[in-house]
Amino acid sequence: MTGRIPQAFIDDLLERTDLVELVQRHVPLKKSGSEFSACCPFHAEKTPSFYVSPQKQFYHCFGCGAHGTAITFLMEYENLSFPETIDQLAEWAGLEVPRESAGPETEPLAPLLEALEAASRFYVEQLRQTPTAITYLKARGIDGATARDFALGWAPAGTDTLARALGNRFGTETLLAAGLAARRDDGSVRDRFRARIVFPIRDRRGRVTGFGGRLIEAGEPKYLNSPESAVFHKGHTIYGLYEARRAETRLAELVVTEGYMDVVGLAKAGFHRAVACMGTALTRGHLELLFRQVPRLVLCFDGDAAGRRAAWRSLEQALPLIQGMREVRMLFLPEGEDPDSLVRHEGLEGWERRLAGSSVLSETFMRLLGERYPLDTAEGRSQCAHAAVTLIGTVTDPLFRTQLCDLVAEHTRTPPAQVFAMLGEPAGAPAAGASIGAPAADVRSGTAKPDRLGQGASHVWSALLARVMQWPQQDWRDPALERLRTAGGRGPEILGAILDRIQASPGITTARLLEHFREETYFPRLMALAGQSLGEEDAELSRRIALDSANRLFREHCRDRIRDLAARADRPLSEAERAELRTLQALLGRGAGPDGNRE
Repeated sequence: MTGRIPQAFIDDLLERTDLVELVQRHVPLKKSGSEFSACCPFHAEKTPSFYVSPQKQFYHCFGCGAHGTAITFLMEYENLSFPETIDQLAEWAGLEVPRESAGPETEPLAPLLEALEAASRFYVEQLRQTPTAITYLKARGIDGATARDFALGWAPAGTDTLARALGNRFGTETLLAAGLAARRDDGSVRDRFRARIVFPIRDRRGRVTGFGGRLIEAGEPKYLNSPESAVFHKGHTIYGLYEARRAETRLAELVVTEGYMDVVGLAKAGFHRAVACMGTALTRGHLELLFRQVPRLVLCFDGDAAGRRAAWRSLEQALPLIQGMREVRMLFLPEGEDPDSLVRHEGLEGWERRLAGSSVLSETFMRLLGERYPLDTAEGRSQCAHAAVTLIGTVTDPLFRTQLCDLVAEHTRTPPAQVFAMLGEPAGAPAAGASIGAPAADVRSGTAKPDRLGQGASHVWSALLARVMQWPQQDWRDPALERLRTAGGRGPEILGAILDRIQASPGITTARLLEHFREETYFPRLMALAGQSLGEEDAELSRRIALDSANRLFREHCRDRIRDLAARADRPLSEAERAELRTLQALLGRGAGPDGNRE
């Protein structure tokens, strides 16, 4: 049955589902204060770091960072899609899942997904009838079972074979919108994929959202991907992630390779932890998506100059995301080899040995810097230190930042205090740029400097939203919050949506509150904030810190707006703008805090 599941039903289902009881079905829990603890089911550990809160109906692992609601737990543990998870929880609760008709926002996507699924079946059938394609796959070591698991197919050489096969059912416009066909200059339609091995690309729910195609004879381009569409976004798509999760529920690491055949070839050899990034450079979006699945990534690169340039770009993307137990390693392959060829030549054991010899990110950091700037001269060491500090400035984790500073000091023969001074920090100081996970004391002492309003990455925004998410049963009706939510921008917009939901559902739990935002792009950030440790804070202390944070953010908004108005050089301020300027200056002059006293 298709159709949208009403949010009211999801709320009711979560009310009837006890997360402690659900987790206990799969993992033995022990009482630990007001919570329950266990060894994390999502990564290997010997000391329990996985905690379940009955009050919040939320779990969090301080080892690998896994966190979520009852729905998230079942999705991750059993590798189920969202609808499958709701069906399972409803069955246990003795409820029938209602479905609404697809709304105007989701309805246009259904035909595209259906057309892509039909195309995948068509390509699979064509492969069975094409001996040359089968011979090619066998020569690459791919057997029938592996081809079946990855739904490999064949796009015929005809210019419009697929369009004729599916056109009557879906219509030309749907095939064009799905990226299955393209329009020629003369207005006629041709198949996008022709004479290629076809690799369907699936999302986390197993739905085909696009394809990659590879020529098996001479020609260009050798690789071809589906174009950007309403359901396919290369910058946020990982090939093989669905298959990896299906094969190994308890993933602890993922190996990021360059191409489809690497993923498929490694799976054939028995290695099911490989994924690929659609032939594009690894982006921060890719890394964030992967870190939501596992705490450790191994990135594979060619051993030549191009591979080192790619490694440098990936290092720049990865440094800001390293925090807590996250780990990135890099593996440089012999020139002319790729993971697929290596596992065929050396076997699975040989491939595992290579992975074991991969370098941690900090080691690669210094290695690549040392290749660019000679460390045997004073000038080279100085250049290396300056380049390193620029990169370290992007690191958000305070401890990792300090470790990198010490490493640079050692390799460049620079006093550690001087490296910290180049960053504008005293030696050993916590990173001012750290965001999620910043200690509550930073906010209380006023050492955290907020970013521009709405960016959502500062200590202060994190302090505010984390406490609202974790204590939704508090009374959050307060002038400080009402003033901030009207300031304009992404942050106040999100805050307003959260406060509206809390006020509409008195007594709502953290889990229920989160599930109202599952389809939003900022859902992962809210999940992380809901799992952030607040130490020994009680509800009242958390409320005071949140309101203090709201006042700080609003004052920053006032200062930014005053600077914007004062910088107007192209024309005089209007009467309305002058009135706004006077109001903002008065608000800053009063500086009233949550208790009405001047701060």
